[in-house]
Amino acid sequence: MKKSIFGLLVILSMIAVACGGSSLEGEEVFITGALVGNDAAGFQENFDSFTEETGIIVSFQGSDNFEQEIQIQMESGDTPDIALFPQPGGVVDAAQRGYLVALEDLGVDLDDYKANFSEYIVGLGTVDGVAYGGAHAFNLKSIVWYQPAEFEARGYSVPETWDEMIALADQIVSEGMNPFCFGMYSNGASGWLATDWMEDIMLRTGEGTVTYDKWVSHEIPFNDPVVKNAATLLSQIMHTDGYVVGGTDAIVSTYFGNAQDPMFEKDANGNPGCFMHRQASFITSFWPEAAQAGAGTETTVFPFPAMDDGLPKAALGGGDMFAVFTEGDEAVNAVVEYMLSDNFFAAAAQRPDNSRIYGHVQFDSSLYSKDITRVLADAITGALAENAFRFDASDLMPPEVGAGSFWKEMMNLAVEGPGYVDTALDNIEKSWP
Repeated sequence: MKKSIFGLLVILSMIAVACGGSSLEGEEVFITGALVGNDAAGFQENFDSFTEETGIIVSFQGSDNFEQEIQIQMESGDTPDIALFPQPGGVVDAAQRGYLVALEDLGVDLDDYKANFSEYIVGLGTVDGVAYGGAHAFNLKSIVWYQPAEFEARGYSVPETWDEMIALADQIVSEGMNPFCFGMYSNGASGWLATDWMEDIMLRTGEGTVTYDKWVSHEIPFNDPVVKNAATLLSQIMHTDGYVVGGTDAIVSTYFGNAQDPMFEKDANGNPGCFMHRQASFITSFWPEAAQAGAGTETTVFPFPAMDDGLPKAALGGGDMFAVFTEGDEAVNAVVEYMLSDNFFAAAAQRPDNSRIYGHVQFDSSLYSKDITRVLADAITGALAENAFRFDASDLMPPEVGAGSFWKEMMNLAVEGPGYVDTALDNIEKSWP
């Protein structure tokens, strides 16, 4: 905690200089966002020590309808001082429409910002070379859930490479069990889970993040050989006999939130329904209540396996980003500086109900209340430090593709089988605007 206190003192000294020694006691800064419930409470709690030291009152208001409400507020001119957008795309849209204040105009040192969160993250909130978005919390998708006791009882080793994972899957099938849970029904968003698999494979093949970025921006077509390779490997998981509990019918009909349930159930021989489930860090909130208590112990994760030793350890995920509407306000500038500091998230991290992960690479992960959160946080910040963390590709692609043809054709691929790979990719490529 000494480091956190020191960091806050540094920020306060900077505020004092900026203010010419004057006090900001009683100044108010208003923030809105999509966080609700425990997440909103943790976010607000992060400002308690800041308010105590500076006198600046920070008020956060979260809403389930934030994305609609912020649009109305921007158009009417009745905006908050700061908004916390669920995705960087909201920042980019607001900046392109001329509503936001550049971070440099708020006193942010962009070199420090890039060093602390990665050049890639800063770029996600940049328009025409000007940075508008402030990084905040992230989630991790590049993980596979498993139960150590079940592995140990059977002599299974945690796979570190794709080939090792396939060999383990083949062994599990030979022993009469299913290696994978896999369900991707999600109402109108069905198919996104398969796009996540594709994205993890793309990050670990070709030229890694270089290829991935070209794929996202359409500098390579959707039916490029490297993309076809990723779809073929995904099909291997989907369509190899015995790999998925329930088979391909279960893949397209099982709600993603219930896909891992078989792992927590035992058959007559005491075997779980599956042994591995590739899913993001947020899935624990969908588990049966009894299973949630064992998150990080009875059920924990290993990193999505490496596929090329020459590439850095990459991580796929998502996250939110804040942006500023109010210019020339010293209290707002001070809040922004604090929100990008290495100790900003300390209060939320220590809450027992926190599952969010702060993206500052120097944040002390030992502050997180749960073991599993510390494991996930270290994976995220490690990838950020290597500039190898990437956002969900489908979220960054044009909606017609990322939330349209990509989802749809992954569902079709699951149903039709390996022979549909070329057709799926050709159809997605044709849909690119």
